[in-house]
Amino acid sequence: MHILFVTTNYWPEPTGIAVYTSDFAEILKCAGHRVSVLTSLPHYPWWRTPSEYAHLTEGISEHDGVKIIRVKHIIPAKMNAFLRIRFEISMCWNLHKVSREFKSGEFDLVVACMPTVAAGIIGKRIAENLGLPFGLIVQDLSGAGAKQSGLLGGALFSKVAQAIEGSAIKAAKGIVVISPAMRDFVNRLGIEGIRVSQIFNYSARPIVFSNQENARKLFGWNTDDFLVIHTGNMGAKQDLENVVRAVEKLPVTSRIKVKIVGHGNQETKLRALCLGKRNIEVLPAVEDSAYSSLLSSADLLLVNERSTQMEMSLPSKLTSYLFSQRPVVAAVPKNGATWKFLAEIAELVDAGKPELLARAIEELSRNAEKRNELASRGLQFAKTHLDPVIGRKKYLDWVENLIGSKHG
Repeated sequence: MHILFVTTNYWPEPTGIAVYTSDFAEILKCAGHRVSVLTSLPHYPWWRTPSEYAHLTEGISEHDGVKIIRVKHIIPAKMNAFLRIRFEISMCWNLHKVSREFKSGEFDLVVACMPTVAAGIIGKRIAENLGLPFGLIVQDLSGAGAKQSGLLGGALFSKVAQAIEGSAIKAAKGIVVISPAMRDFVNRLGIEGIRVSQIFNYSARPIVFSNQENARKLFGWNTDDFLVIHTGNMGAKQDLENVVRAVEKLPVTSRIKVKIVGHGNQETKLRALCLGKRNIEVLPAVEDSAYSSLLSSADLLLVNERSTQMEMSLPSKLTSYLFSQRPVVAAVPKNGATWKFLAEIAELVDAGKPELLARAIEELSRNAEKRNELASRGLQFAKTHLDPVIGRKKYLDWVENLIGSKHG
């Protein structure tokens, strides 16, 4: 079958949803399907196209046997509701322009991934225009995310986005959600349970545990420090200023060091906040080949979320964290999606309370037994629920059911 996949985050973006969309296309190809991906220019988490990817312009290319159709669009350097709306409209318009060239009989199935709003609505329109079954993977919801992220003007964007996202969800023959909270949201839209499949994000990139001392040597880091590492996006949802404030509450002589590794629209601000501080620094993302070593170098892995980030998405870094054999501390909203997901396998403190995060890190730095217990629980959970072989098979089964609906 020839499957069209519509997503605005795809290879070579190194983090977030692109890790899963790229893997999804790869498993479809390996299962014998032809795959075309309608997508954006590389822009996340940098909110610009890095110079090393400047050659990936609009037009058609191929990567690992997958046909990639890229469209140009506005990439805002910062984000508020107005700029987010411009970004979505730009993406939607350019995806639509390219999709008008698609012909009846060219594809057998359309699958879209949200966010963004544009991917969902354009995937829906293509499927309707070509008379094809439409599947939707809901990794996050832009409407709920904007409302919870503290984005300037977020309530306005949220209202518009939720209406459009709802129309895409209702049109889909099959829907994948990645968390119980997201399933509940979709069910509240009146979607029958049989159309909704919950598939946890699995570990799409292999995590290989390595010796901590050797891993630190790779980065030139002191083996005597107690090292806390946060990886991934540096955006509004992550509220990493909370981490900076927590570090400020540690004793000046503390051997605890925090590394915030990645990129995002808050990166410049965070670098300025950390300037001159001896216990915390902001570093660029590492290559995939070094990511396992980065995690292995840590004594503790960190998740931090804005206090309003209650529902829907789960940080994609969690799958890698839990396979790394390292303990996790999470400053996240109490009883939110991430809190519930990590309830039995991580040290949890309420979001937006830097004194609680500082105390939890200090206590864990003195308690090797507790750290080992958390690492063991996390690894067992990952092996049971996040195994890539199981996750990939679930996605293939879901796609086969959608293809079957075309002939049913």
